[in-house]
Amino acid sequence: MEIKTEAIVLQSIDYKDNDKLLTLFSPSLGKITVGARGVKKPKAKLAFAAQPFCFCEYILAEKGGRYTMTNAYLHESFFALRYDVVRFYAACAMAEICLAILYENEKYEGLFVGLAEGLKSLALSQDDPAEGVLTFVLTALRESGYPLDLSFLEECEGDIGEKLYFDFADGRFTSFDRATAGERASLSTYYALRKCAGLTYREDALAGGNKRALRLVKAYLSEKTESKFDNLGELIRLYEE
Repeated sequence: MEIKTEAIVLQSIDYKDNDKLLTLFSPSLGKITVGARGVKKPKAKLAFAAQPFCFCEYILAEKGGRYTMTNAYLHESFFALRYDVVRFYAACAMAEICLAILYENEKYEGLFVGLAEGLKSLALSQDDPAEGVLTFVLTALRESGYPLDLSFLEECEGDIGEKLYFDFADGRFTSFDRATAGERASLSTYYALRKCAGLTYREDALAGGNKRALRLVKAYLSEKTESKFDNLGELIRLYEE
C-alpha cells in the first residue's frame, strides 16, 4: 500500500552500508520509523530527504506495519541550521521533545504546525533561539496534556510579589503557601514564558529569563516523560558560556 504524508525528519540513523532509518513526524500518522534505502550512496537522488529537520511530502510503501520511503518532494531543508551551533541545538531540542511525547497512529496537527514554524523561525529569523524553543515547548506541553498554567498574574491582579514558586504537580506558577510540590522560581522565568505564550509581560523583568525558563521546562518535561533531553541540556549549557 502506498501512503502520501507531509513529514519532518526527527532522527536519521545509519543502517547497513547504504541505508538509513528515519524517524518521521507526520501530522496524521504521528511518529513513524521509515526505511530509506540507498540514501548513503554517492549521488543518491533521495539523500536530501534523509537529513535531520528536512520537511517533505513523503511517498511511503507500507507492508506489515513497516514503512519504506519510495519518493519525496522537498518543502524546506532548514539547511541554515547547520551553520549556527546554538540554533542547531535548539532544533535538536525541538526534535527530541517530539521523540519523547509522540506516539504512532496519533494525529498531532497543532504540534506539527508548531514544529514547522519553530524550525522556520530558527533558520530564517534573527530572533533569540531560546524564545523559539520556549514557544514550541509551550505548544508541545499543551498538545501532550501537560500545559503550563501562566495565569498567576491575573489571579493576583498584577501584584505577584517576590515569593513566586513553580508547582511541578500541577504545572503552574503560584505563591509559596499554595505550592504542593514546587520550588522557588524567578520573576524573569515567569515573564519570559508569558512573553513566549503571547501574554502580557514586564519588559524590565526579562533579564536572564530565557535561560532560567529553559532550565525549568527541561525539569518539568523530564518529570512528566521520564526522558533526559540531552540536546535541551546542551542548549542551556551554550547559553551559560
